[in-house]
Amino acid sequence: MPSEWLDNSIANEHIKFYDKSNFKNKQFIGRGSYGTVYRINWKNKHIFALKTFNNDQEATKEVVKELKLHRKVNNHKNIIQLYGVTMLEPSEH
Repeated sequence: MPSEWLDNSIANEHIKFYDKSNFKNKQFIGRGSYGTVYRINWKNKHIFALKTFNNDQEATKEVVKELKLHRKVNNHKNIIQLYGVTMLEPSEH
């Protein structure tokens, strides 16, 4: 199950989990077939791109594939670094 893989990755500290309460000033950037991208401030110190995913089975599979790929190439100079994940309510997307 994809969410089980993500839960285990967070629990084993392979992927960092960020509390959503530390994110402010969300600004819409764009929308794709699996979700939406926002510009967001973390603790008012850093600017991140926050990518949200639709809450359906196909999107969940894509999330896991994308996270696994990011873990493999995260230190490459030409790849945008994956800092971690957070959980938003569907109404927050």
